[in-house]
Amino acid sequence: MRPKSSHRDLPPRMLRRIRLMKSGKVWESFYYNGRTAEGRRIEIPLGRDLNEAKRKWAALECQEAPAETGLLRFVFERYEREIIPLKAPVTQRVNKGFLTTLRKVFDAVNIDKVTPQYIA
Repeated sequence: MRPKSSHRDLPPRMLRRIRLMKSGKVWESFYYNGRTAEGRRIEIPLGRDLNEAKRKWAALECQEAPAETGLLRFVFERYEREIIPLKAPVTQRVNKGFLTTLRKVFDAVNIDKVTPQYIA
């Protein structure tokens, strides 16, 4: 089976539908690309939230659900792994200090719950 050409961040047999509405808002939803008993293709709606869709996908695939990726902990880890090494040594040290402070408060917080008032 060839690799996906788009939406590579999704697990196998999971589809993302993106539509631009008249109002300019972007509508995004996730589907499971399954088969019926007769072998016909069927799309089972998984919802609009990526983390919830991945949990439903895991239930349909009879696999373990992926880690909760909606927490700021994973954003901090990715930033530390991918962005900080590209910076100057002094900036790396300063950014790591900021990250330790931020992790004390926001490590287990859901990304959707954080607003600018919490950061300022």
